[in-house]
Amino acid sequence: MYFPRAQRGLETWEELRDRLVAETSAFLTEALRHPELAVRIPMIPAESARFPPSLTTAFWDPVLFD
Repeated sequence: MYFPRAQRGLETWEELRDRLVAETSAFLTEALRHPELAVRIPMIPAESARFPPSLTTAFWDPVLFD
């Protein structure tokens, strides 16, 4: 999904708000259409366990570098 950036100096607050609402709506609509593309964030309750160091690489590499 590509959202062209508007030049801030040429945009009123109302236009900015409308653009942000439209972009957020488009993002959420696309996310709901394709839930298989969602990034799953692993979770462990605080103070109960620790993630293995290998999980850091396995999680962050696709998020940051793909």
